[in-house]
Amino acid sequence: MITITATQQVKPGRERELDILMADLANDVRAHEPGCLRFDYVRSDSDPSKRLVVEVYRDVQALAAHRATPYLAAFIPQLLTCLTSYPDVQTFSDVFERIEPPSFFHVGIVVTDLDKAVARYSEVLGIEFTDPGVFVIPRLEDPDPHPFELTAVMSRTEPPYYELIQARGEGIVSADNAGQILYYGVWEPDMAGRLELLAKQGVGVDALFRMDESSVPFAAITAPDLGGARIEYVGADAQAGIENWVRTGVLAAGIGA
Repeated sequence: MITITATQQVKPGRERELDILMADLANDVRAHEPGCLRFDYVRSDSDPSKRLVVEVYRDVQALAAHRATPYLAAFIPQLLTCLTSYPDVQTFSDVFERIEPPSFFHVGIVVTDLDKAVARYSEVLGIEFTDPGVFVIPRLEDPDPHPFELTAVMSRTEPPYYELIQARGEGIVSADNAGQILYYGVWEPDMAGRLELLAKQGVGVDALFRMDESSVPFAAITAPDLGGARIEYVGADAQAGIENWVRTGVLAAGIGA
């Protein structure tokens, strides 16, 4: 990952103008750049005219995409009019490779009426949800293999997200599984290795999502072997698309196909 810091010294009386500009830029970044993992804007406690921007990008491609955006090009001239000098920009790279376990990022809940469930969760929790996304599953094994279309929404919150899934059919997302948490979802960078490990650990698998009969699954749902809880493992290559869906509210074309 790549970390960028930018120290800003604000001209007297221009603080409010700069803060509005920065808020607009932060909103654009969050809406359009899934490769930006962090965008913080803070003020010095000892010097109210000093600001610091901290940005973290997944890789050099994500940073290059940020620098090429039209809203950043429009922002920079406006930024400079608010500062006493050009920002002091520093670039940092990781000292050592980050080794992290699969991350918990959502809970999956089957509902019998998706529209009503969205309205109820929004009312009780005070949160917003994405537009429904339709995922075309060429081969769902739960346990018998069949094609399937899964319709779901995600909460537009920080992770872990709420995923509400429209009940359908007689398998893993049937109405029989409504009214409870179906699974806890984590990212998985090595699905084949994970399935092999689950078999060695004696953990059952209730559903596999594949492109075809011979392909490695892109998602898997375990049996409720951990105190009654299922775990959904989702291929990490879907992370950028899912996070963009949460940011924008709309599932990008091709993500659910």
